Parts: sequence; C-alpha cells; structure tokens
Amino acid sequence: MSAARFRVLQLQPGRVYWRLLAINNRDLGRAATAFPDVRSCRAAVVWLQEHAAQLSVLTVRTGPTSWGWRIVADGPAVAVASRQYQRRIQAEQAAAIVLALIPGAEPLADDGVLAI
Repeated sequence: MSAARFRVLQLQPGRVYWRLLAINNRDLGRAATAFPDVRSCRAAVVWLQEHAAQLSVLTVRTGPTSWGWRIVADGPAVAVASRQYQRRIQAEQAAAIVLALIPGAEPLADDGVLAI
C-alpha cells in the first residue's frame, strides 16, 4: 500500500479534478485546473507521475499572513495546495512532500470518481 493515492472529484459535468490523498484521507494537493472529463483527468495524473522529476515548486503568498504552493511544469501550474499555511517553511515542506509522493501514489481507481 502506498502512502498516498489519487482520487477524482466531479463537481459538475465538464469540471473534473484530481486530488492527492494521504493514507489517512487528508487532502494533500489537487489539480490546478479542471478537466472536461474523467479520461483527461486520468491522463493528466499519469503524465504527472511520469514527469514528477521535471516539476518544480513555487511558494506563493495567499494572503497577508498565509502561504501556499504550486507545482509547475515549464510555467503553468499542474498542482496546488489544498490549504493555506501560516508560515512559508510549512508550505515549502508540504510541497516537497507532495512532490515526493506523486510518483509512487496509487493511481486513480476505476470507481474512484466522487460526484458532488
């Protein structure tokens, strides 16, 4: 069993996202943009796992006293923080953990689509 797994969230038709969940179901990170369908979302997860070594982290201010992170691939963000952090170092550490977990995370299960 891996330390993290991907799950798909469909908020409405045409707006599908992936989330990276820890073994305790804590939301670690999520897709930076919506996908039109589950198939393209799954393809994005596969790409992310295959190219994790080429991705980089940007720490960003999300408010006057809060921080977040983005994982980028040659410019555009491919993943974003699921929450805000009080300290920059916390955001940096969280992003590093997510980046390390992505390649070995359990792939999307066929039944892993959660419609909200």
